[in-house]
Amino acid sequence: MSDGAVTLVYLCLEVAGCPTVCRHCWAQGTGYAMMPLADIERVLARAHEYCDGRGLGFDSYPMHELAAHPDAAELFGLFNSHSGTVAGGTMFEPWPTTGVPLALREDWRDVLRAAAGTGTEHLWLAFHGAGEVHDRQVSRPGAYEETCLAAERAREAGLSVGGNVFLTRDSLPQLDELIGVVGRLADEGACFETAGFLPTPRSRHNERLRLTLPELTPVAARLAELANPVNRPLWTDLETRTEAAYVRRALAGDWPPIPDPAPGELALVCRPNLDVYSGLAGLYRTRHGNLGTDGAAAVLGRALERGRERDDALWFGPGPLPAPDELAARYGDADGLGVHMGPESARYLWLDRAGQAGRG
Repeated sequence: MSDGAVTLVYLCLEVAGCPTVCRHCWAQGTGYAMMPLADIERVLARAHEYCDGRGLGFDSYPMHELAAHPDAAELFGLFNSHSGTVAGGTMFEPWPTTGVPLALREDWRDVLRAAAGTGTEHLWLAFHGAGEVHDRQVSRPGAYEETCLAAERAREAGLSVGGNVFLTRDSLPQLDELIGVVGRLADEGACFETAGFLPTPRSRHNERLRLTLPELTPVAARLAELANPVNRPLWTDLETRTEAAYVRRALAGDWPPIPDPAPGELALVCRPNLDVYSGLAGLYRTRHGNLGTDGAAAVLGRALERGRERDDALWFGPGPLPAPDELAARYGDADGLGVHMGPESARYLWLDRAGQAGRG
């Protein structure tokens, strides 16, 4: 099952569940129980020691929502001490969060002070609309006001705030209000975009809200002016980002190479009960054992023996996947005007349709 040599083990620890259930969320956060601090410390130490002993790099990250953990203030320094990617900085820069826990916690000042103390300068939030539109998208009444309060608290604590604004058919009519809110709360600005597609029930449900080229064209120039230079192309070439445009590109043999997002990295996820799987937070494939009962050497040894798997293999299973031109011809909508900001969103949509057709 190996897909390239392993040089670094990336162990995502599910330290605490998320108070929101966002429809667009790649990580599929839910409100599961938290992992005790002692378990977190032990897992990080033993996994890091195992990797050091075999000449492998080690990195880790807390999911789904660090700020929801009772000992959140201690986790910043702890995870930074086991990070192989930090060079005089912090892995939490910017720090992505729903913001909801920071609105609920009485010790929010301590958490934000701990984040700043380890180098965090920016809080990164997500807005899915205003008011009830946002609340529906994240499955939590009152979440919009809580997210706004978190932004205000971050600014009060001396952190800057930025974020993503995910536009849908429900939130686009609120664009003026959203621009005003972002302008007031997010001094670092925001990236306006449409959410990418993933083969999950939430994402399939969210697909009915995907905006089309005719709906976005009237606001594209305005959003391009608000965007930073990196994200400005998202709004200046919308006609190349429809499903129909991706179909034409695939059929013409002009599909971009599918890069390895993390060469040499073995992606593993540790559940709150210390079970370890190949995969990412919210996405669990092969189980390799339990770090509490089996030990780091046995569990990580089995994971290394199995080896790396491509991201799309984690989503769609092992084995060869159809080429983009075949997918486009069989499962693409040649007239589709839904806007996907990147080609992988369209390819995953076609792969999901192929899988749904196979199961039908």
